[in-house]
Amino acid sequence: MIRRGLAILLFSFCLGAELRQAVALDALSIGADAMARGGAYLAGSQSSHYGFQNYAFLAQKPAPRVSLTAFDLISEVSYFSAAYSQNNFGLGLLRVQESGGELRDSAGNLQGGEINYTDSTVYGAYGFAAGRYSFGLRGKLQSKYFSEADISATGLALDLAGAYQAQSYLTFGAELGNILATDLSWSNGLAENYGRSLGLGALFKIFGAEGYWPNYKQPLQVYTDVRAVEMDYFWQAGAEYWPCNYIALRGGLRQTRDVRNEQNAKLLQFTTGVGFNYANVYFDYAYNSGDDVAESITHFFTLSYWWDTPQPPPEIKPNKSAASVKVIKKKTAQKKYKRTFRATLNSAAL
Repeated sequence: MIRRGLAILLFSFCLGAELRQAVALDALSIGADAMARGGAYLAGSQSSHYGFQNYAFLAQKPAPRVSLTAFDLISEVSYFSAAYSQNNFGLGLLRVQESGGELRDSAGNLQGGEINYTDSTVYGAYGFAAGRYSFGLRGKLQSKYFSEADISATGLALDLAGAYQAQSYLTFGAELGNILATDLSWSNGLAENYGRSLGLGALFKIFGAEGYWPNYKQPLQVYTDVRAVEMDYFWQAGAEYWPCNYIALRGGLRQTRDVRNEQNAKLLQFTTGVGFNYANVYFDYAYNSGDDVAESITHFFTLSYWWDTPQPPPEIKPNKSAASVKVIKKKTAQKKYKRTFRATLNSAAL
């Protein structure tokens, strides 16, 4: 997918196109936990990287947490993402770099240097609450660089997200992508535009302490998302089961475009994965059966750390016996003062 995007970019340069659709890499940033659930995450309130998932849940002021994902998509593509959140704020960085080989002349002789294409996006998110509703704003700064032509591009965009806690076992989420955006302007005068997107999601907790059937202790949750991108619709759905507090089993289905055969058709692909956590360290793995992200990449890993939730200070209650003694002393002093004052008046009258 990334190699195809680079080819489209070069083709646009050759034709002198004035405006084209920007290539979005947000699907790479959602994390292995969401990828294992078929890519569904909009209603998930617990996340290791809120800046990449539904940042409206930052309104809940979760405990600080940091997550990292880094691997090679293929032998020529490097991928890295990092996220940090604390209280109402979240930050994220997504960077993808592709090596196109070494520079050569028309005869195939090495010219020195390499052909590189770099795509980086910095995210900043903020969440706030209003009763059962939560809202989030996310700004993103995207920059691209193509070494062979020595050109670069930058662009800004703003996203909006929301969530609604209907019941303890039922949550809804939504996101509007690129509601405000500039053009992704290249230094050679060309430009790309950000397309708007809409996502709606739901989370139903079947079992567990807050589930619809709370008597069954092992949590089981079902996620589903529907997304509209440029008048096209895709859906994702998945489940997450916790047989114990340290292990999560995940699986899902996702609808994608058939990019390999260049057909105007949609494919249904399955995903699966597992999560482990111990001493506040979380490790998530996902297997993606499709080729929509990269031609031979099916494995995703995310490592994160969650700080403990700050505990409120203990309430200091006064000692009842000590308070009673103080009251008695105070009353005694007042009575003594009154008797003394009256005695003085009587003596003066005589």
